[in-house]
Amino acid sequence: MSDKSKVLIVDDDIPFVSALYDLLDAQKQCSPLQATKRGEDIFALKKEKIAGLVINLNAKNLDVLNLLSLLSNQYRHIQCIIITNVSHPSLEKVEYPSKDSVFLYLAKPSNLENICAAVVTALQRLDENDYEPGLSVKNIVAFFEVLEKTCQVQVKLGSKKEGLLEFFKGTLVHAVCEKKRGIEAAAEMFTWPPLGFTIESETLPTEETISPSDLELLRVTSRLKKESEPIFNAMTEEQKITLFIVDDSRMMRKVIANIFKDDPYVRVVGEAENGEEALQLIPQLKPDVVTLDVEMPVMDGLKTIKRLMIQAPTPTVMLSSMTQDGAAVTFDALKYGAVDFVAKPSRNMNIDLAEQTRDIIRKIHLAAEVELEAVRYVRAITQDKKASFPAGARCEKLVAIGAAEGGYGSLLKILPHLATDFLASYLIMFYAPSKHLDSFVEYISQFCPLRVQRATNNIPLEAGVCYFASGEEYLTVHEIDGNLVLHQSNAPFANQRGSINMLFFSVAEVMQEDSAAVVLSGMGEDGTEGMAEILRVGGAGIVQDTNGCLYRDMPRAVAAHCPEAAVLPDGSIAETLQGILSA
Repeated sequence: MSDKSKVLIVDDDIPFVSALYDLLDAQKQCSPLQATKRGEDIFALKKEKIAGLVINLNAKNLDVLNLLSLLSNQYRHIQCIIITNVSHPSLEKVEYPSKDSVFLYLAKPSNLENICAAVVTALQRLDENDYEPGLSVKNIVAFFEVLEKTCQVQVKLGSKKEGLLEFFKGTLVHAVCEKKRGIEAAAEMFTWPPLGFTIESETLPTEETISPSDLELLRVTSRLKKESEPIFNAMTEEQKITLFIVDDSRMMRKVIANIFKDDPYVRVVGEAENGEEALQLIPQLKPDVVTLDVEMPVMDGLKTIKRLMIQAPTPTVMLSSMTQDGAAVTFDALKYGAVDFVAKPSRNMNIDLAEQTRDIIRKIHLAAEVELEAVRYVRAITQDKKASFPAGARCEKLVAIGAAEGGYGSLLKILPHLATDFLASYLIMFYAPSKHLDSFVEYISQFCPLRVQRATNNIPLEAGVCYFASGEEYLTVHEIDGNLVLHQSNAPFANQRGSINMLFFSVAEVMQEDSAAVVLSGMGEDGTEGMAEILRVGGAGIVQDTNGCLYRDMPRAVAAHCPEAAVLPDGSIAETLQGILSA
């Protein structure tokens, strides 16, 4: 570490800056500087020879993106410690220290001694030249997600490579580099060495070629690659996700195997043409993931998965022409223990084969990350008789549940076990297409001891009823003449998730301490602010343990933002709700 290296603290939180400045100054291992107003940061960067930077991305009175852009292009050697006011999942997904100039990410409140120690270590890394100057595209994308920016960003690696990233409210929706577009372009740029970025314009994206699921797959594969790098540049055969294929069609087994033939993270270790053969081989080969057809001779897929979850629990993805969103056989498979489902690749579908293939790859990768403890056969008993409550009985407590991708399986583990002896209603906001949600409501009604129905506009809330709404809708609760009434309307911006937050805020306002909120598997961060409000007014909060989630973004974001909420596996949520309602 150079004698008295200069470290710039950039934050508009003056008490924090003063305290950190004093501690760094007292330790006498560097010379601290501070910037708390717009312009002071750029002035210090240009005037002083800065070696380290502690910067708060959420500092509203400072132009932090302009500062980071300048750093990435002209002051690439500077070691950065990134801070946010609250924990943010986009940055938590990036492993630090990065190979680039970002040494560490911390969320407030952070121990000042830990920050000082990180500053010293970062400066040592600078002296040892143990990094690549500039910012990685992965970090750049995370920064814009944190700040929810809508803009076009140029990334440039000298005169060798350049690309364009387009964001809408912080979400990467389009990318272009060389002759590639969409997720292929983004995947290419994620592999580039650290580089510089410039905000080209703060305009709406020209087009949307990257879906949230594409971006999630890119992050999963990037994480797998990162995990393999300390040992080898590419995964060895032993490190790869192992896949076992069960399908009675030899041609389909070959099609699925060919999908993963050149996949750097997955290898096929075996196959079977029926369930009986599969149950003999899977315990011996111990694959990480199984793909399972439904219609097969000797033993079909549903019988197979029931036995598999007892004999050798393994994350299983149902891959069949029958397992489509909204089909009863799909819900049966999830009830018996499957973690996800996907339709077989077919030219008869409205989606092109390339997109179908990407969907299969994404779901295999995600399934491999599900903890074995979450993989089990859900024993649900058909409920011929529903719990009955006095006519006109007022709802004394409300439970609001938010779910998205991967939520079917969780709801199948929760709803059949809801208690029937409380004057409570359940409002479930589920990001699923409306027609598929209708099918699920009909299906889950067989197993739930309470009445289950779709929420409609201006109906009075009844105790002992589960009301479902699609994420394409807004659902709110109002008190009219002493009665609780539901208001349902179309969400004004269907592609901008916010329906869970809207529901949670409404329930918090009307029910106060008699409210509870639950957040299950899903992508994005909807429910974060709403859960905080439920807790603020004295209600209870539960977040599904991400170890059992297929899609972890939503519960991870809520848990990070609301540490008071209980984090539980989905199999324990119904029992915990019973305790909350009886309090």
